[in-house]
Amino acid sequence: MLFHVTMTHTEDNCPVYHREKMPEVIEAFENLETVGKELNVKTHSFVWCPTDHVAFVLLEADSVAAVSRYLFSIPIPQATKVVPVEHIRDAMAMAKAMPAQAQE
Repeated sequence: MLFHVTMTHTEDNCPVYHREKMPEVIEAFENLETVGKELNVKTHSFVWCPTDHVAFVLLEADSVAAVSRYLFSIPIPQATKVVPVEHIRDAMAMAKAMPAQAQE
């Protein structure tokens, strides 16, 4: 399953303003690939807008639990929204199949 994740934190929780937290945060980001392999979570995209304190992530995983464990490995208090999504080709296949199912 694919999951679109939006993570936001406040300026008060931003590691940029708490330099003592930065080594732990850097280590967590450097270990995300390893954590992903352990949890069977594949990162398709992980982008950050530092000025807005927001990240957008597209993950592939078997469960929300795996996604949660992956995200909680990042030691920044954040508001997190996880939304299951699908590739447009899968949505189109479903849309094309609907008329045939309605006739049955």
